Formats: sequence, C-alpha cells, structure tokens
Amino acid sequence: DNIFKGLSTFAVEIRIRNGPDSFRLAMVTHPEYDDKFWRYVGSLTVSGQAGPTIARVDSAVWRVTAPGGEATVSYRIHLPPSESPRSSWKPFLSPTGGLVGGPHSFMYIVGETLAPATVRLELPADWAVATGLEATSDPSVFFAPSMFVLQDSPILAGKLRDWRFWVDDVAHRVVYWQAPGAASFDTTALVEGLAGLAREAARVFGRPPYREFTFQLQDNAVGSLEHLNSVSVGAPSARLAQGLTSVFAETAHEYFHTWNLMRIRPAEYGDVD
Repeated sequence: DNIFKGLSTFAVEIRIRNGPDSFRLAMVTHPEYDDKFWRYVGSLTVSGQAGPTIARVDSAVWRVTAPGGEATVSYRIHLPPSESPRSSWKPFLSPTGGLVGGPHSFMYIVGETLAPATVRLELPADWAVATGLEATSDPSVFFAPSMFVLQDSPILAGKLRDWRFWVDDVAHRVVYWQAPGAASFDTTALVEGLAGLAREAARVFGRPPYREFTFQLQDNAVGSLEHLNSVSVGAPSARLAQGLTSVFAETAHEYFHTWNLMRIRPAEYGDVD
C-alpha cells in the first residue's frame, strides 16, 4: 500500500452469505468509460469462521475460497488525484461531500449478477444521500435487486441542496453538491427547468419507466453520464451563475438516455461485464 500514500481513501466491506465454497470476485468495466479502478484497490483481506482465503488471479479478478459459502472481504479504494475539472461520474471525497459506488467501488461475484445486495453507508451525521438505489426504512441502508442496478447507481453524499418535483405522480429529486465558496445562482429556475425537461420527455415517451429519478448535480465537475434512474451532471456554480442553458442542454441529452439506451438497450450493453 505504500504506493497509495497521501491519497484519499474509502473503505468497502462485502459480507457474502450462502455463496459457493469457491468463487471469483471482479471489478466491473463500464462499456464506454473503463476507468480501471481495480488499480486502486489496497488493504485487501478476507475473514470468516472457516478460514477463507483470497488471491488475485487477473488484473481485475480475485479468487476466494470460503468453506460454507460465508466470508467478509474488506478493502480500500485509494482515489487517484482528481482532475481539474473532474469528470462528474468519477468518485471524489471532500470534507463536505463525495461521490462513490458503482464500478469504481464495488466488486461482484462472477456469474451471480442476479444476486441482490444491501448497502449500508457509514457517513458523517450531517450528510445526506442521493442515489438511484432503493431506500429502506433505515436512511443509511439501500437495496439493489441485482448487480447491474448496484453497479449503475452511483451514490452522491454530503451537505447537499435538495429539491423535489413530480411528473405523472412520479417523484423526481434534484440535488446539488456545492464546493466551499460556490457562486450563487438561480436555484428556482434550475429546478423549474429540469422539471420542464422531465415533463416534455414524458409527453414523448409516456409515463416515466422508474419509481423515482435523481438528478445528481455537482460543483467543480464537468461532463455527465446516464444511469437507470439517475444522472450524474457536472454543473460548476460559476457557470450556473452566468446562465443555465448549457446545463439544461447537457442534462436533457443524458436524461433522454433513460429511454434510448437504458430502457431500450443495444446488444452491446448487456449484463455486468
């Protein structure tokens, strides 16, 4: 782990129950943006009553032997130095917020992509969470019915500004993580504009194909990426203060992919890879 000294890190603990006695864990490759975060896995250990073992067998694959099918795998993700500006889908950590989850964070059991997962977050008490994962009665616990949902639901957490609107009785959430010293901008116009985009899309396609949608807007970031029921959007406050046209155009592009790419999927966008 010496090569990771000085980098920001976050810890991941995977508790596996009722699994096979031997299985492979892997890090996901996004079909377009292979950020190769398996390079930043460190402090990897495995524990359990039956004395499980773990060994790396390929760049992004580890073999686990776990008699009885139970084991706890722990590791840390050591975030590389952030670009300036950062791509909105890449993870980051700061004293007031961060983006984690998805292919940059979670391993999965090869061949078990339909397995559900429960995610428990340990965060500062004053941080909120915005994610496409399903909420539970515990505000720190979320659910994914499959590995594809888990890998396609990034988690934006921190001191977030938060708004909601409804389209066809479907809830939509707008959250904004702002950096310290952020410029002021017209938040009412921002939320009303995003609501207008959602209403127009529903007129084109029909009722939204999700239970809830989350717009994850981030200061000090650029670019955007679509997900099943959320979108990550770079929205620098200084740019928003000058006008909202560019963020509406970029968000509309990604939001359109909710139908044309995520709901209606090309063959190349298959299961978890």
